Amino acid sequence: MRRKKRGNKSRIVIILFFIVLLFLGVNLISSRNKIVDINPKDVDYVEIIGFKTGNMKTINDKRSVEKIVKNLNKLRGKQANKDTNAEITNYINVYFTSGNKISFVKTGLTLRVNNIYYNISSRNSRIIENIIEDFGR
Repeated sequence: MRRKKRGNKSRIVIILFFIVLLFLGVNLISSRNKIVDINPKDVDYVEIIGFKTGNMKTINDKRSVEKIVKNLNKLRGKQANKDTNAEITNYINVYFTSGNKISFVKTGLTLRVNNIYYNISSRNSRIIENIIEDFGR
């Protein structure tokens, strides 16, 4: 009887160990190559300048700002050299309540965030394009 109880306890400990290990591994992988980590509560407003849509829009609505910031936090990329690509450029400026700002400038598959260039995937490029199309109207 005691052996069964010890065996069950050791199994539970091993299972908990692997769950903790899995959780830490997922957190480590998900934070890799993350470009920004913005707290939506610190954002005052977002400004979108889309050259495809041909307009500029300021977004103050808290719900929309949270959606935009959530999407911007999903962006992943590797730091790169300056890109001289002359495609259509789109801008997203995030203004904080502290008065600071972060500028996202997308040109092709290159993203410039406060003068640091990142190579992004087509999936990340679509995130920026969707923000500009959905909220830049």
